Amino acid sequence: ADEAEEEDEEDAVRREVPGNGRVGDEQVLVKKILQQEPEMLPFHASASPLSPQISAHNTPRLGPSIKVSDPYNVLFPPVLTSRFNSDGDGAITEVYLICHGECHMKLRPDLIAGRCPDAALTPNGRRQARALAVFLKSLRVRFNAVYTSTLDRARATAISVCQELNFSEENIQLSDSLVEMSQGQWEGCHRSEVFTPETVTLMDKFQPDFCAPAGESLRQVEFRMVRFLNTAVVPFPDKCPSDFSARSSWDSSLRQHLLLRKKSGKSRLQMVTKTSGDHDADDEMVPSSPRRRQDDEETASCCVGVFSHSTPIRCLLTGVLGCSPAMSSKMCVDESSVTVLQHSWRHGWQIKRFNDTSHLRLL
Repeated sequence: ADEAEEEDEEDAVRREVPGNGRVGDEQVLVKKILQQEPEMLPFHASASPLSPQISAHNTPRLGPSIKVSDPYNVLFPPVLTSRFNSDGDGAITEVYLICHGECHMKLRPDLIAGRCPDAALTPNGRRQARALAVFLKSLRVRFNAVYTSTLDRARATAISVCQELNFSEENIQLSDSLVEMSQGQWEGCHRSEVFTPETVTLMDKFQPDFCAPAGESLRQVEFRMVRFLNTAVVPFPDKCPSDFSARSSWDSSLRQHLLLRKKSGKSRLQMVTKTSGDHDADDEMVPSSPRRRQDDEETASCCVGVFSHSTPIRCLLTGVLGCSPAMSSKMCVDESSVTVLQHSWRHGWQIKRFNDTSHLRLL
C-alpha cells in the first residue's frame, strides 16, 4: 500500500511539472533523498554545528551566525610554514624572556613604579646584566633576533647582553608591546595613599580587568604580549637562513659544565668566564656521542631574545598556560632572570625553564 501511494505521488509530481521528462524525475529523486534516514557519521570536531567554523571572510564563527571573539587566533588552523614537515616538529623556536636588571625605582618601594621611563639601571643592575651576558655566552647562546622594550632599563640590559654575544646593537628591535604595565595616573604616587582597603577590595573583585585611571589591566597586558609572540616570533623561523641550526645550547652546555666541574674540580666562576678557545679543549676532555650531537642539531632552528619587564612576562606565561591573567600574581619573575619558551607546530608553546637566576651566584 505504501509503495502504491509513493508511485501515485511520483506520478502527480510529474504531471505538475510542465513538459514532464527530466525535471520531474529530478524532483522525485530529491524528494526520495530528503526522506532517507540520516547516516550515522563518525564524530569530528568540525562535524558539530557548534564547533568553530571559519566564515568566508576568515572570521571565526560558532555555527552559521554566531561570531566569536578570538584575539589570539586560537580557532584558526595553524598555517604550516615551508620548513614544516609531517615527520617532525618542523621549525622549532626558542624564546629567551629576559627581565631587566635592578633599576632605581626598586630602591623606592613606597612608590608605584609602573613604566617610569626615567628609571635607569642601578650599578647593581648593570652588574646583573653583565653577569647574565657572560653566563649566556658560556652556554653558547646565539640569538637570531633580539626584541626589547622601549624603556631605558630594558634596552640597557639588552645592549649589555648583546655586546657580549657579538649581536649588533643596530639589529636590536624596539617594541612598544614589551613595555611595563601602565599604572596611569597612579605612577609615582605613594602606595599608602592609593592602595586603601576600599581600593584593594575593588581591585580583587574586578581582576584581571581592573586598571588604574588611564592605565592598563592585566588582561590587556596579556593580550599585547601574546599578540607580539604570535606575530613577531612564531613566523620568524621562515626568515632564518636555511643552513642555520641554533642548537638548544642551554641544557647541553649546562650538562657539559657539570661534567667538567666533576672532572677538573674548577670553580663555577672559572667555568663560566672561560673563552671560546677553552671550549674546544673541553670538548676533547668530554667527547660527546654522535647520537647526542645529532639530537642537539635537530632540537632548535631559531633563537630569539626578548627583553621585557616582570609583569608583562608573567602575563605572557598565563597566556601560554591558558589560565586567567589574575594568576600572574602567583608567579615570581626576578630581576635579570631568564625564562625559556619553546615553540613547535606539534606541541605549541612549552615552558622549558622558568625564572632562572643562576648567573647571580657569580656576583
